[in-house]
Amino acid sequence: MKFSKSAIFAAAALIAAQASPAEAANYAWPEKFEGVMLQGFYWDSYTGTDNTKWTTLTANASELSSYFKVIWVPNSAKAASNPGMGYDPVYWFSNHNSSFGTEAQLRTMISTFKGLGTDIIEDVVINHRSGVSNWTNFPAETWNGVTYQLGPEHICSTDEVAYASGQAKPTGAPDTGEDFNGSRDLDHTSPVVQNNCKNYCKFLLEDLGYAGFRYDMVKGYSGVYNKIYNEYSKPKYSVGEYWDGNYDAVAAWIEATGRQSAAFDFPGKYAINEAFASGDMSKLVWKANGTTDQPAGMIHFGYAQYSVTFVDNHDTYRDGSKFNGNVAAANAFILCSPGTPCVFWPHYTQYKKEIQALINVRNACGIHNTSKVNVLKAQRDCYMAEVTGTKGTLVVKIGSSWDSPSGYTTADIKASGTDYCVWSKTGTIGGGDNPDPDPLPVDPTEDFKVYYNNASTSWATPYIYYWPESSPAWPGVAMSRVEGEANVWVYTVPAGTTGIIFNAGDGDNTKTVDFDAKANHIYSHSGDEGIYSGGGGGSAGDYPATLYLVGTVNGLSWATAHGLPQSSVEAGVYVWDNVMVDNSGDGYGYFTFLTKSDALDGDWNLANQADRYGASAKDATLSIGIPSTVRKYAYMIDAMAAESWKVTPGSYNVTVDLDAMTITLSTPAGVSEVIDLSTAEPVYYNLQGERVDNPSAGIYIVVRGNKASKVVVR
Repeated sequence: MKFSKSAIFAAAALIAAQASPAEAANYAWPEKFEGVMLQGFYWDSYTGTDNTKWTTLTANASELSSYFKVIWVPNSAKAASNPGMGYDPVYWFSNHNSSFGTEAQLRTMISTFKGLGTDIIEDVVINHRSGVSNWTNFPAETWNGVTYQLGPEHICSTDEVAYASGQAKPTGAPDTGEDFNGSRDLDHTSPVVQNNCKNYCKFLLEDLGYAGFRYDMVKGYSGVYNKIYNEYSKPKYSVGEYWDGNYDAVAAWIEATGRQSAAFDFPGKYAINEAFASGDMSKLVWKANGTTDQPAGMIHFGYAQYSVTFVDNHDTYRDGSKFNGNVAAANAFILCSPGTPCVFWPHYTQYKKEIQALINVRNACGIHNTSKVNVLKAQRDCYMAEVTGTKGTLVVKIGSSWDSPSGYTTADIKASGTDYCVWSKTGTIGGGDNPDPDPLPVDPTEDFKVYYNNASTSWATPYIYYWPESSPAWPGVAMSRVEGEANVWVYTVPAGTTGIIFNAGDGDNTKTVDFDAKANHIYSHSGDEGIYSGGGGGSAGDYPATLYLVGTVNGLSWATAHGLPQSSVEAGVYVWDNVMVDNSGDGYGYFTFLTKSDALDGDWNLANQADRYGASAKDATLSIGIPSTVRKYAYMIDAMAAESWKVTPGSYNVTVDLDAMTITLSTPAGVSEVIDLSTAEPVYYNLQGERVDNPSAGIYIVVRGNKASKVVVR
């Protein structure tokens, strides 16, 4: 919420109320948290093509959960402004229909992300509240059999409603913080207000399913009350918007909560603004305790765990605090530093590939909110620091200088862009920051084989990039398919190889993370699968129960509600008869395949939570009788990027073979062949896909091995 940035209030009272870290149970922010946070909205983002409504976030859950472990969303309660952002809430318990969507859509979003391992936190507005039809008539709401209601006696006596005509007069205690002009400032000294707030927080966690809170405008009341609310409701995450560029002021608020809440790193944000506005990267460094160079802001000298770093948010983006420099480089600074980085939605959507690459490096090295930092350079044209995580180290360089860190080579570069570069090594740390390090494997003295399981990625040809010995140029060299395996590929790396990474050969963002190179191990996109024993390894056998053909077909729109389902008839073979592919307007029709379909509303919510099968290249052209490659676009890896095939409009039989990973079109001709039962050993299915052991005369689908065809039995 936007408000004035005045000095800290009543510091002595706050410090008197604090608890020492040793005494306090932690409901603030997880220790050594490695996740990255996303602000999943911006001002008025409930409208427009780039909206962030609940349905939009849900539709993008597969992608977003691959990079972010916490997503901050707006206040979801019904507010006085309609439409509006929700910062003038009327309801707390009983009505969560907002400009961002319905309560049902909200619950679906929260549960969808939770199922993917990503937590949702709400923008909790309890500093102030709006009335139903006037300034002070707050609604009575019942939750868990208890009715909660506030009245004029719970409004601060210093609130401006005291001077308004025709309104009830507030009789609460004076405000314990800054005034907010727009809604009624609540008297948090009141036990009734405290009880309402405590149970509202508990409702958000236990009923709606949120994992924590972003407390709005915490300058409006004493931080001691956030301690009370958190200790009662026990959120996994709590972060306050204490909008002040003064380090000591933000630290004092964190202490006032008894370290029961993190805070947004406004001091760091303003240091980032100043560094890029002046072109002086040395301003990204402060002296910790007046002696040691450390990254600027709250992420040093005891507060890194309680610091949520950011470049911009919905408020700063609209006023004089907006960041106007190199967005990707500024995000590189927060993503390659301790604290919990919070990426702003417009930055993510505009610089997606660069931010994703930076997050991948952070995750690969296990950088967390209290990671150790060694600042290597603090010059006008170069900020350089080495950061140690649980799985490796990285070096980040910000600025126009061409400096490179000692001990790192070009092969170690994992992310780069205009005026920034990141090098990393994994499996190299020991002691101190990582009490149980995974040491680098002993360098083999002979060449050795490594394997890749391509089942989840379905790359046409997997490539391997390795280091440090005889490192090839990125993206590396092509692997070879293991004979008799559908999805296992092999390559012999030279002696001395310590690290490997797999990719599609085009260097795209579906590449794997860095792996330690281990002889005879088989790897997949999700990790090291151990010693390869031969056979299996992700080959044929694990097929979706149903495939849905979706596209410009049968006069239907491109929607999941109109997907044409088909079950596997045998060994991963799916057959659709007489599919009419329609002209999309450019002389071609298009289609692809889903493994889930939302037949109720067709809004892609369910479809976006599953694998897809599509073309190996964008708009690959299909021709009659010529098999074309099918690629699997795996859920939580690259499903959102699935490509479609294009074909001349007309009627086709479509056969998909997920064992051979091919698709073949044929022309409907009624009957493809006539056979005699006594001369073959086929498996028969009726036209509904049901197996028939003793077929009588009629038309059937017959399967021989991996081939399916339509036959007449006489």
